[in-house]
Amino acid sequence: MPSPVGHALAGAAAGWLVAPRGKRDELLRWGGIFALAGTAADFDLLARVHRGPSHSLAAALAAGVAAWMVCAAISSIWRDRRDAPRYDRLGAVRLASAVSAAYATHTLLDWLGVDTWAPFGIMALWPVTDHYYQSSWHIFLAVSRRYWLPDFWTLNLHALVRELAILGPIAAAAGRWRWRRPSA
Repeated sequence: MPSPVGHALAGAAAGWLVAPRGKRDELLRWGGIFALAGTAADFDLLARVHRGPSHSLAAALAAGVAAWMVCAAISSIWRDRRDAPRYDRLGAVRLASAVSAAYATHTLLDWLGVDTWAPFGIMALWPVTDHYYQSSWHIFLAVSRRYWLPDFWTLNLHALVRELAILGPIAAAAGRWRWRRPSA
């Protein structure tokens, strides 16, 4: 399973590709939100239920719905302020879709990653099924949380370098493409 760095890069890239047009500083701010959405599924580590329902596509959809609700609340609360962000219906839907896409990258990357703990894989299709899925094509290396092992740093550094080599150019290209597009 990829590291938080890999998940953040993939989330930012997916979000930027789907997000509505905006000014460069606004897109940079949203890049942080997209990166957070890309890593959010791993907050289940705090509850010790890792790779469960939070790693599903349904959770990605729920993240998009939550983002849409936040956009609607911001627009209605601050509608009279001149400097407040404004989200028309299409913009709010695009932004919610961007958050959903950013979150869904977590499911994709974990599915393509090496899993070393049973049950192997992720519950990608929860609540339709509670089966665990893992691709036979392992692109991303396992990241160890067992800091007491002698090869902890070596393994994690190798996994991180691989993630940066694969996802870094993708995130850079997505950001560059989005920033070159004319602002609304």
